[in-house]
Amino acid sequence: VVLYKPAHPQQPAPAIVFLPGRMASDDQYESYARALASRGFVVAVRSWYSLFRSDLELSHDAKVIADWLVLAQGANPGKIGIAGHSMGGKDAMLAAAQYGGFAGVVAIDPDDNGSVSVVHGPLASLKAPLLLIGAEVAWHASSICAPLATNYLRFFERAPTGTIELTLRDADHVQMLDEPDRFGYGICRSGTADSRQVRITARRATVGFFLQHLQGGPALPMPMSSQATIRVAQ
Repeated sequence: VVLYKPAHPQQPAPAIVFLPGRMASDDQYESYARALASRGFVVAVRSWYSLFRSDLELSHDAKVIADWLVLAQGANPGKIGIAGHSMGGKDAMLAAAQYGGFAGVVAIDPDDNGSVSVVHGPLASLKAPLLLIGAEVAWHASSICAPLATNYLRFFERAPTGTIELTLRDADHVQMLDEPDRFGYGICRSGTADSRQVRITARRATVGFFLQHLQGGPALPMPMSSQATIRVAQ
């Protein structure tokens, strides 16, 4: 775990557990963690995990990290959020549905691929507010990069009432990362949007959502229609 803390944290502080995508290193989400920490959150980003880590194991990791934030870092147990990208986004929802105790969930371009389906199971029992951030053209790339059959749209179809879906226009599965053009990510590159703007939009939405639901701040800021489209589950 990589820990990011505010210069002057509240006591007890709101906190975020962040789960990377499979095979993605924690530093790909550093800008998200720093942005959240600068606004008062203690943020624990789980480190890289291998192809052999299962959804249930990663979900359990999130619970362990959340408990550690409370016991060792003085986090407020009533103000812990969870976020993740790709498999991490899927398992952020899984952890929140399975274990409870999370006050908000942000899933960044989640993929329901694998032996455990969140869409057709635990998602229905999710009680925490949910923000789905989707990459519009991710499914144009390799089938291992959030294909249409298991991408964020499938989660929104069965999401609880009030779930917000933010679709990043013309973006692919890795453009919200800090370094989307790093070696090995080309297999998931299909977007024509500006990667910097995609990342800024996803990061602002993530921070705004947690400010609203964990700190009672203003509602989710609305990006320009040229950058993203928004739907709310009814």
